[in-house]
Amino acid sequence: MDEIAVANNFPMNSLGISIPYTYCSESVALNWNDILFAIKNNFLPHQSAIEHAISKLENDDYPQIVLDLACLTQKEAVYPHSIHPYIDELANLETEDEKNKTKDKIMYVLLKWVFANRECYEEPLQVVQFIYDDFDFPKQISSFAGYMLTEPDLGLIELNEQRALDNWKTFLDEQDNKYGRLQW
Repeated sequence: MDEIAVANNFPMNSLGISIPYTYCSESVALNWNDILFAIKNNFLPHQSAIEHAISKLENDDYPQIVLDLACLTQKEAVYPHSIHPYIDELANLETEDEKNKTKDKIMYVLLKWVFANRECYEEPLQVVQFIYDDFDFPKQISSFAGYMLTEPDLGLIELNEQRALDNWKTFLDEQDNKYGRLQW
């Protein structure tokens, strides 16, 4: 994992974890600032901006810029300069309160994704450690981040790891109550 982190150009996503838009949008109510943050940090592919715009067209009241973005082709979305004028402007329309929640919401979705797919990772708790580092050591996940796994030491590695997994699940349940759209 260290080699992946060194090779990655995204400091907030040192492992290069990409989450499907549908998973994100089913997990939390995404706003444009969330989309911008997730795309800038490579958690979502650029095409997610078009998918999000299309989902917003279901509402009766949407600005013209959303329709313009929804009309872009998937090929156009591969090029960041095609979507950024749209998502940059739309993200600026979000309230400061919503903007302040973005980092925590995306971290929650990321941790939920890794937890749901933990069998795909050789050491999922090490992945959590990278996320902990990437998001500037948030206190709310320290109980299951790598540095804290043995505090207090339960005597066996397996017991310490199980406690970390239990704490991780508890965190996800709490965040799901705060941000979640669907229950586990």
